[in-house]
Amino acid sequence: MKKLPALIVFAFLICGTVPLSAQDIGRETRVDSVLASVNGEPITLLDVLIESGREEMRLASMFSGARLYSEIAKLRKKVIDEIIVRKLVYDSYKEKPFPIEEQYIEDLMDSLAVSMGGGSRSGLVKRAKELGTTMPELREKVKEKLAVDILLSEYCDRPIYITPKEVYDYYTEHQKEWTKPAKYELQLLHIANDGGRSGPDPETTCKRLAEQLAKADEALFTQLVRDNSDAANSESGGSAGFVDQDKLRPEFASAMQNVKPGQIVGPVKTPEGYYFIRITSIVPEERIPFEKASEEIRRTLDMKAKNEMRAKYADNLKSRALIRYYF
Repeated sequence: MKKLPALIVFAFLICGTVPLSAQDIGRETRVDSVLASVNGEPITLLDVLIESGREEMRLASMFSGARLYSEIAKLRKKVIDEIIVRKLVYDSYKEKPFPIEEQYIEDLMDSLAVSMGGGSRSGLVKRAKELGTTMPELREKVKEKLAVDILLSEYCDRPIYITPKEVYDYYTEHQKEWTKPAKYELQLLHIANDGGRSGPDPETTCKRLAEQLAKADEALFTQLVRDNSDAANSESGGSAGFVDQDKLRPEFASAMQNVKPGQIVGPVKTPEGYYFIRITSIVPEERIPFEKASEEIRRTLDMKAKNEMRAKYADNLKSRALIRYYF
């Protein structure tokens, strides 16, 4: 028998044996399937479903068939790795437990009711029963998650301090991120190479139009578009809306250097024919000042530092644990 690729095998194991549709997500019955273990403690499909359910519904709205299996497999593998780290951190909590306010647990149970129970606690009770678990067990998993989040914040997040110099250095070293390119509002008149309104001789048509457009205003350009353009939007006057300067096709960018609002350029030769371009308006390039960008930069650098610290902390925990995957 030909061996299936590992990813497909994993997808079938963790997604069930029946092809998934948007309605099928989360209906697997093999929730007691052990997908991994850490220091002998199993991680089951139910553990994963509790956390992946909402995102799987989003994936089901984007993909189908084999692609959906593949995307869900990647998602659940990521969740499994997160659960492994959480269980290792939770061991620290069990060694030195601290009280967790009941309201935090209730808030997270409400979130579960939305993602797994159709929006109600009664629906969550029903779904828990279908999955072979109980509300007390779900509450214990919720408590575990909260405890770990608190400890990760304590161990990895609080020590981080992003200095003002780091923020400013990032701003100066990544200036393109904080610069909005110039935008051009365009009207286009398209003359197709062959078979359009101009027939087999588009160059003659372009020469005639160039003479008419030499001093044309918006009204005349719009009328000439309606009368001559081969574009699908000719009846609406050929409006192309706003286009960022750095996203202009090369032929247009070359022809539009140093243009001004109201100016008409062309004919511009392209593989599909010729274009006359009217620049309706121009929004100049805008540099976002440091004062407006600094807070977003600080948050970005803070999140990056936290993720790096959490990754190192997780790697340290996993290096001292016995971890097994069963897929």
